[in-house]
Amino acid sequence: MQIAGCIIMARKKESKLRSVVYDLSRMNEWWLLSMGMILFAFIPNIYVANGYYLDIGMIIDFLMSPDLYLAILIVFGVQIFLFASNDYFDREVDALDPKKKKRNPVCDGRITVKGVRVLLLATAIIPLLASLYFYFHAPSALMYNRPGNAPTSLIWPFLFTTFTLFVYYFYTAPPLRFKNKVGLDVLSHGTLINTFPYFFCLVALEDYTIGTLFLLAILMMRSSMAQILQEIRDYEVDKKVETNTVIAIGQKRAIWLVFSINLLLFSSSIVLIASYHLNGWGVSLYYIILPLLSLTYMPTLFKLLKAADYGDNIERLWMGQGRENLWQVAQYVVAFAIYIPIVAYLATIGYQ
Repeated sequence: MQIAGCIIMARKKESKLRSVVYDLSRMNEWWLLSMGMILFAFIPNIYVANGYYLDIGMIIDFLMSPDLYLAILIVFGVQIFLFASNDYFDREVDALDPKKKKRNPVCDGRITVKGVRVLLLATAIIPLLASLYFYFHAPSALMYNRPGNAPTSLIWPFLFTTFTLFVYYFYTAPPLRFKNKVGLDVLSHGTLINTFPYFFCLVALEDYTIGTLFLLAILMMRSSMAQILQEIRDYEVDKKVETNTVIAIGQKRAIWLVFSINLLLFSSSIVLIASYHLNGWGVSLYYIILPLLSLTYMPTLFKLLKAADYGDNIERLWMGQGRENLWQVAQYVVAFAIYIPIVAYLATIGYQ
């Protein structure tokens, strides 16, 4: 009996730990995307800083550098803070929808309110302390594209992390609750929610070239699209208790807005790539991943424009990346399967 009791207790503890790590933190959905953004910030910086040259030794040095692992710690810590605060402050609204209630571990008691508060405190303090590293230690010369490798004001990573935590907290927390403000919901989500992994690395590296800023702008477009689609999906529940941009403009107009943003993403990428080759100003073929991804979104958006039930179709076609949506996985696999050989070839010939 004692052994059976110990086994039951161990399973309960394991279940609670899984709820924190897997459900509340949503790392099952975000770890791959966030790692990709971090690498997209660091590796091109190494390549440019070394005269458009990259070899295995540089990659090994990069993988062993504290800069990389502290960036990972900060990015994932801040994202856990975001998702935990979102589930905590949305628990009463999510409880009105059986599907959202099931996704929110605070609603169904898998995680206690006290446990979430402890997690919020820890995931605020740890990234803030870690970001101070970049104040005392500039990123290594290998990854630092600056004349003389001299930093200017590396207090910015700390200040940027502080500001992001503020926005993440009040995105769902009263009295500000940005997600309940028409226009501000899309603006705050577009600027920081999906973009922080890449945005933080740019701040830490002080890398503000046209290519990095353009990619950041594209990520902001993509983040805005995600927020609008979430609001379309949750329209019926949200309109009972609050307001937001989609409730103000309607679901059909919102779908067209998402389609227009994606079209802008595609066209601006093509124009800047063409401009780079014709006039020397713009972005190189290394950014061809952007129009490729935009094209993979088009079938989904066309399906949504024709859909009768926006909620179920958005859930099936767009949400749950890597968790329950194999269609989205296929989209990314196709885009990167085309992109990676292109990058390998360009790097081999010394393309700049």
